[in-house]
Amino acid sequence: MNKLRAARVAVQIAAFAFIAVSFFLLSFPFKFANAKSFFLSSPSLVALAAVAGQHIIAAFLIALVFVALALLFGRVFCGWLCPFGAVMDLFAFAAGPFRKWGEAPPGKWLLSKYVLLLVFFILAVLGFQFVWVFEPVTVFSRFFYLSFFPFLNSATDKFFQYLIMNHNLGEGLYYALRDNLFDARRISFGYSLSFFLFFLIPVLMVLCKRRFWCRYICPLGASLGLLSVKPAFPLKLTKCKTACGRCQNMCRANAIRRDGTYISSECVMCMECAGLQCRQSEECGVKSEDKANGSAVSSCRISTPHSSLSTLSSKGITRKQFLYWGGGTLAAIYALGRKKLFASSNNSAASVIRPPGALPEKQFKEACVRCGNCMKVCVTNGLQPVMTESGIDGIWTPGMDNIVGYCEYNCNACGQVCPTRAIEPLPIEKKTEFSMGLADVQHDLCVPWKDGISCIVCQEHCPVPNKAIKLESIVVNGNKVDVPVVDSELCIGCGICENKCPVEGRKRGIIVKPLR
Repeated sequence: MNKLRAARVAVQIAAFAFIAVSFFLLSFPFKFANAKSFFLSSPSLVALAAVAGQHIIAAFLIALVFVALALLFGRVFCGWLCPFGAVMDLFAFAAGPFRKWGEAPPGKWLLSKYVLLLVFFILAVLGFQFVWVFEPVTVFSRFFYLSFFPFLNSATDKFFQYLIMNHNLGEGLYYALRDNLFDARRISFGYSLSFFLFFLIPVLMVLCKRRFWCRYICPLGASLGLLSVKPAFPLKLTKCKTACGRCQNMCRANAIRRDGTYISSECVMCMECAGLQCRQSEECGVKSEDKANGSAVSSCRISTPHSSLSTLSSKGITRKQFLYWGGGTLAAIYALGRKKLFASSNNSAASVIRPPGALPEKQFKEACVRCGNCMKVCVTNGLQPVMTESGIDGIWTPGMDNIVGYCEYNCNACGQVCPTRAIEPLPIEKKTEFSMGLADVQHDLCVPWKDGISCIVCQEHCPVPNKAIKLESIVVNGNKVDVPVVDSELCIGCGICENKCPVEGRKRGIIVKPLR
């Protein structure tokens, strides 16, 4: 292993460990680096979120660091820092003994990710944000927060409970893990299986082609590829006389042609081929003496372009190709018709309760990148991913499920971890006045209203200082009873009344309805 490749592996492991630890420790109160900075490292995520939301994100400067790296050296983020890429590399390494890798010359299918990026850009201009569907940063985070962490948290809790109860072992370690890495309560999220599958399928695609996702789908890879067409400091390659194809077959990004030239916009800077020495001199037909033992060795990589051997130019995607695919994509989108395609999204009234500080519904769906930060940090587990309740463009956005949990009155954590300010970071004094919804007593289910039996649970739990739920005395079934009545001027829609209502099932005696 050469020094450059060893450095890349070390950085990749360290970056993955740092990201994983920051994800684990993302809880309120914050114990570690706020994980929202990681999501701002993706130029495609930040830029398209800004376009869709029609506002400039102040933290765009973080993404500019990785833009600069791409302009200077190439797709460094993809090969050195991306956690999703690290998982794919690990899986490919594990599958190596059972899978013989082989690569054909780079073909036009490598352009598919640029077509997808253009589609996302056009949709963003039209006001619809869908880059998060395939963006590797959010794919990884959704899997981690909403599928992997709840499972591991529950499994760890059950394991230590078994050890403690049956063998009186591990109590100290259990409390140390619970207080620092895991959650003291059982947490779960809806649609967790879908997040797991959306993570697993791209990883399994590695069995077809290494870094399949990065080659053909990834919008982040496409955006960095456009920036890496001609890096300021490209790889310096030595020459060989014949095309043995060894370095081409070992390239995980399919960036090397049969003649040894490479496409800078496709290279993920994994450094596997850097300094590669042929095992037999006859493979490349070069006879340069090795100073150590006098044997003939050479590199299989050459720097002379030979574009006739590939359907892609030496600079990757050409302007003509980009315009060709882009024009066809734009025509297809307009042929479908914006109104027909998104009618359900534009006309649907919001049927979910958004977190405190959330932007107006349309702007919220445009700015939200579905990273899962707010749901992970919610102290009651009440923030849950929703599906199509507010339209197809609202899939996987956060919404309150008051049966699972409620909005804690003195907590503003969700706004503190939102990377795109889809949820504004409200100070506590403003958060406690922010109206998320309005409680509504269901007279046909509420125990006092329906049966004339005393119950003041909702009124007791209301956190508003002057109580947004009042009690009024009326006669029900011949009995004088105090019934709850909502003061719409004071209610903030936190949902604790619905969560604590003793009526069983999803339909409670008091429910909170969204205001928008």
